[in-house]
Amino acid sequence: MAVAPFVILAAAALSTAPDAAPAATPTDVSGVVVEATKRGEARGGQTPLVAYDPMQIQAFGAATVDELIELLEAQTTSARGGSPVFLINGRRISGFQELRGLPTEAIEQFQILPEQTALAYGYSADQRVVNIILRERFRSLSEQVDAERPQGGGRTVGSSRTNALRIQGGARTSLSLDLKNQSALYEDERDIDRSESGGVTTNRTLAPRLRQAQLSGVVKRDLTDKVGLTLSGGLKSVDQVSRLGLPEVADDVYVDRPDTLQKRTKTTTADLGALVDGFVGSWATTGSLAYQRVETNSVTGRGLDTTALDAAIDAGTVDLSGDLDSYLSVLDPTRAASVAQSVTGEVVTNGSLLRLPAGAVRLSLKVGGDHSSLDSQSLVEGVSTSREVSRDQGSVQASFDLPLLAAGEGAGKRLGAVSANLNLAAAQVSDFGTLRTLGAGLNWTPVEKLVFTGDYTTKTTAPTLSQLNDPTQTTPNVAVFDYATGQTVSVTQTSGGNADLEAPESRILHFGVNWTPTSRHALQMNLNWTRTEVLDGISSFSSVTAGLEEALPERFTRSADGTLLSIDARPINVAREVKEEAAWGFTFSRAFGKPMQFPPRQGFGPPDGGPPDGGPPPGEGGGPPPGEGGGPPPGMGGPGGGPPGGGPGGPPGGGGRRPAVMMRPGQGLINISLTHTWRLKDEVTIRDGSSVLDLLNGDSISGSGGESEHEVKLQVGASRRGVGGFVNAKWESGTVTKGNGLTPDYKFGDLATVNLRLFADLSQRREWVQKYPWLRGTRVTAEVTNLFDARTKVTSSDGTLPLTYQPDYLDPLGRVFRIGFRKIVF
Repeated sequence: MAVAPFVILAAAALSTAPDAAPAATPTDVSGVVVEATKRGEARGGQTPLVAYDPMQIQAFGAATVDELIELLEAQTTSARGGSPVFLINGRRISGFQELRGLPTEAIEQFQILPEQTALAYGYSADQRVVNIILRERFRSLSEQVDAERPQGGGRTVGSSRTNALRIQGGARTSLSLDLKNQSALYEDERDIDRSESGGVTTNRTLAPRLRQAQLSGVVKRDLTDKVGLTLSGGLKSVDQVSRLGLPEVADDVYVDRPDTLQKRTKTTTADLGALVDGFVGSWATTGSLAYQRVETNSVTGRGLDTTALDAAIDAGTVDLSGDLDSYLSVLDPTRAASVAQSVTGEVVTNGSLLRLPAGAVRLSLKVGGDHSSLDSQSLVEGVSTSREVSRDQGSVQASFDLPLLAAGEGAGKRLGAVSANLNLAAAQVSDFGTLRTLGAGLNWTPVEKLVFTGDYTTKTTAPTLSQLNDPTQTTPNVAVFDYATGQTVSVTQTSGGNADLEAPESRILHFGVNWTPTSRHALQMNLNWTRTEVLDGISSFSSVTAGLEEALPERFTRSADGTLLSIDARPINVAREVKEEAAWGFTFSRAFGKPMQFPPRQGFGPPDGGPPDGGPPPGEGGGPPPGEGGGPPPGMGGPGGGPPGGGPGGPPGGGGRRPAVMMRPGQGLINISLTHTWRLKDEVTIRDGSSVLDLLNGDSISGSGGESEHEVKLQVGASRRGVGGFVNAKWESGTVTKGNGLTPDYKFGDLATVNLRLFADLSQRREWVQKYPWLRGTRVTAEVTNLFDARTKVTSSDGTLPLTYQPDYLDPLGRVFRIGFRKIVF
């Protein structure tokens, strides 16, 4: 299917569109609707759940946007499980390469918006939206290096990131280079006992050797005063090597030929993206075109051919303690190669259809098409297989936002504001026919800062080409715990695609409430209940349990005495899975400490109201932080304490945006985030007619027990004047896997892990920078992952401990130390 016309038509329409203002908040003055625009605001009319200004962002101690997103994971992840959608200045991006490596100093505001906003941009309703509003003028060159090593040694990871960025109004250029080198970690470097399953720990990797390089770049320009063009590209290379042990050529006889049992995978990924955005009349419109190519080559050694040695042993003519090379030959390795390509084009437009008494009815419409292909070849035990598959897809999605009641008007005086959303989508997929999505939601705000939501979505999606057509590979010497015998065995594992997969159908029902009892300390509380049912879901099972083998006996090969020999881990359709869970949590932020005092003067910040071209953001280097010139920091109103952006001396370009918490220069910031997830149901039916597996009550479909009933995540952080730290803790309740009468029960204990992150942004220490100018733009970090070296404790009813449940096998890294240094030049 040709997809380029989507972008060409969008560009033509945008270039001839009449003048129009960006999305704005309408105000009715004497019957005339006035549009008050705000630079970078997201469309859809939703108020951000939280918004962080530059000082608050720096208080997190994150050097790049990537790190900031990781720190705010609890707030950006939807209760419905979807990963967030990212915008820059309220506009779609051409790819994640636009964000990679961006310094946090370039951010004017970081907004997190509700799922309804995702629909306005043509995304699904299970994703929150992160809108990153960048400064209007900024220039920097940064270099960051990191090193990490576990306390137990054995592995070292080194990485570096170089980034160059320039923002000048509507023009933006960035270039980022990431390098990573990770040494391998071997079993004999940890306390692992293989006496149960046989074999040696020498030459077996617990973590592979990895070398990675990634280059990405972005160029954005304004074609006219209302049309912008963004071009982006990326190239990534990954080389990964795993060792599978030493070849066993006779009973308990191993030879030092590590190269014959090795798996090496090289992956090269290329991305290109183009995006045109602007306005057609009053409708915000975006056209995008993306191309991706992924080439993968894998070689897996199968060991040594012992036919001649076996004959010599039978004849009694060989000394097994001597040189055996003349009796051995290398088996042909398993080879697999694939090339996946895709071209995707989309046009998304959003605007107001009509105005009802309660407000405007808004429509978001997306039309798209894509072509994808996957060519794969494999060579397994001398048998060569080649497969080619391609797919054409055309899709349309429409989302309607319907205001039903307006707060303070008519019935809204008693009931509050009520709005509804309806979204429909259809995709014509060449190899699966028509796939449909239907969703509806209702939002009720009985009083200010209290919001009830409810929504239901049903959708059918096609399997990916990778799931259908990945090349077949076999990997020998994979350690697997066999629930049927209670022993750990080494098996041959088959992986790849499955051409017989069906299209999964999911049904999601969600209810939630969000309450902001006080905005003074940015306290937000939420409660969500979600039920998810998936029919014909796609899963891959690389372990063996009683329930799996009962439903899928053909996937497990055993010898005559019952020893497990091989597992087919290629993906299959799971008949039905039902999950129900409730989650509640809160986020809290509060400024502390006494603000700095400065002599009053007219205005604040740099004379031109922003950082000079090529200079640091306000508050860095030797100059005063934002607001230290007598006025408040961005978003905090004029010196008279008026509304944000409304008083004299208000910040230009701030748009009157209110930050998450009021914070003045010199003050510190405390952040607390807590989320508790209670899984009420998790049941799986592998095949129609097979037993229902209760993953919360003794059943398992993995080699690491069932599903935890409770999970708690806690983040506590505090910083002041650039120095601070964060503690991230996670607790999971234990699980039990019941035996089959012949094998014991296994209990997986509770697991609590704590990560500590300390940082010092030396730029914010003015007295140090003035004395030592080279400290300007310097940031130092120190981290400890798994601070208390916690590991899941596994016990059995008969006292045995299989290999795969040994602590160092479950978590070979344990406590890990990491240090980082970054220098940024403005």
